[in-house]
Amino acid sequence: MRIRALLLCLCLSGLAARMPAAAQAPAATQAMTPMTFALVTGAPDSCGPGCSQWIVAEGVILPGSVVAFDEFARQLRGARPPLAIHSPGGILDVTLALGRIVRRAGVDTIVARTDRSGEMPALALDGECFGACFYLLAAGRGRSAAPGAVVSISPVDFRHPAGGELPEALRARLIAATLEKVRAYLTEMGIDPELALYLDGERYEPFYPARGLLETYGLITRDAAN
Repeated sequence: MRIRALLLCLCLSGLAARMPAAAQAPAATQAMTPMTFALVTGAPDSCGPGCSQWIVAEGVILPGSVVAFDEFARQLRGARPPLAIHSPGGILDVTLALGRIVRRAGVDTIVARTDRSGEMPALALDGECFGACFYLLAAGRGRSAAPGAVVSISPVDFRHPAGGELPEALRARLIAATLEKVRAYLTEMGIDPELALYLDGERYEPFYPARGLLETYGLITRDAAN
């Protein structure tokens, strides 16, 4: 039971505390807001050729997010508007479960913020996908990011929730078991599982990959404008 509690505490990844100072402010505003989903309609072609509707997915990926999206997807009745993601992260295992439901819905994913300041909603040229959000992006049939969007990779790591270090052998076992789960998920999503190399917390710190790296491993499959 203690190990399960530890996993829950330490797989909440990608929130503002792990971001550089320049990226903290936008993520911090979302840090305690659970992810919600809403279907919006913009101008013709506002989310791509022939696309004027998309699903806004904003907030932290928490246990209720899975049920919320499952219920939301049922209301789409077979429609497949893209999922526009703007998120500071969330719980890893929950995100994997949510990602599988998103893949089953057959929608594309886009990292982009939805701007509601005008007469009609519009996809802004920025957006955030930090930490565990990375796995939600991976769930799209097609995957893209707005030109100014920021994606982070937060390698799997474990720390004692009260602070301090875990016994090294325990930490290594937890990392290895989680990476095995992550590789299986990436393979399921049609993404090169070698990307998991960058998810090893014993070898890497959180970082912001260049778009070229995301394209090389298949995390981004097309430009957001196409």
